[in-house]
Amino acid sequence: MNSSNVVGRIPKVDPGSVRAQLILGLLPCMNQFLLNAVAPIILPGIKELAEASMGEFTAYQVMNDILFGSKQLHMGYADRTGITPEQFQETFAKKLLEPARNFVGFSVIEPLRNAGFHIYAVYIMPEFRDSNMMQNGLAYLEAEAKKMGSPFISMAMRHDASGALSSLGYVETTSNYRKQLGKE
Repeated sequence: MNSSNVVGRIPKVDPGSVRAQLILGLLPCMNQFLLNAVAPIILPGIKELAEASMGEFTAYQVMNDILFGSKQLHMGYADRTGITPEQFQETFAKKLLEPARNFVGFSVIEPLRNAGFHIYAVYIMPEFRDSNMMQNGLAYLEAEAKKMGSPFISMAMRHDASGALSSLGYVETTSNYRKQLGKE
């Protein structure tokens, strides 16, 4: 990815009664300063996802993978100022000055898989879960995957989101099952 596709414009969406644009941006890896700045905002979501994984991964592992580049972090913000596409990168950078303000959620991706582009995790803040912010964010990530020449896009997601994903054209191919073994 280069600087021309780090931040994307997503069509206007309507979370509640106020129109908003979803601004997504990619945080560069190997930047401890930025990761430390956004960690208080994303860690609760990463911890929630890690707890649901039954030990498959930890929040520390995900943060480490983001820092060292094996995973990428896209952060989403609602913007209600009516900015133009030329202002998206600048606006995303300004959002990072106050990372909790207007924060919609994040995605963690693994872009270099053999079979395509894999969305490792998606987290949407509770107040935006009934909006179409996730749908618009996925449209952005799909466009990025196409730019990278990925033949497929895959995603790991909680079972309660499967209906929404099916309506967006995703097909369930496998399911992960996990069982904690007793210590005997």
